[in-house]
Amino acid sequence: MLRSAQVPPPPPPPIPMTKKPKGKIKGSTIIPVAIIIGCLIGAMYFSGVLSEFTNPDSPNSGTLTPTRNIVGTWKTALATQFTIATDAEDFVNLKDVGTEDRTMTWTITATDTENVVLVNVEFTATNRQLTTTESGYIPDFSPMQLTGIINGTQLTLSKDDQGPIHQIGTVGVFTFTTTQMEGTWHDHWEGVWGQNVYTATNALKLIKQ
Repeated sequence: MLRSAQVPPPPPPPIPMTKKPKGKIKGSTIIPVAIIIGCLIGAMYFSGVLSEFTNPDSPNSGTLTPTRNIVGTWKTALATQFTIATDAEDFVNLKDVGTEDRTMTWTITATDTENVVLVNVEFTATNRQLTTTESGYIPDFSPMQLTGIINGTQLTLSKDDQGPIHQIGTVGVFTFTTTQMEGTWHDHWEGVWGQNVYTATNALKLIKQ
């Protein structure tokens, strides 16, 4: 008997290649990238690098705040006339009793509060002319220490009471740019009698040094 030839079994069908869903490919790529970016931002934040871009007071920041614009030394280009008024005549009404010229140097420094500065005012008075020897004028002392409040590009100066001397209102209001400042000075106080030393409106002009 002849043995029938054995026919080999057919090969198994090829396994079809399956494609990964696009969403899974994107997710597997985006998630690690997002983690890396988040780590970099966190490292920059805690190292202080990021604060230079987000904090306007950072030493390397390119944004100038009003306080940084005003801090420094300012001087009057020319002597400015100050009018002197006292109420020594009747102890009630202020009356102009003379004038004097002043040249000023202001040294402005920042404080821990962004909109508050300290202003050290040094000045020299010349050409003082009083209408009477009984004017009651008490010359101001140099230097004097003032506090400045910044609102935008406006600087308001104030002075604390000193013993029996009570300060009336502010010492002056000024506007400023990065290089120039102008405003009106009016240093009005009351003690045994009252006194006000003031300038014409916007007559006091200073230049950043």
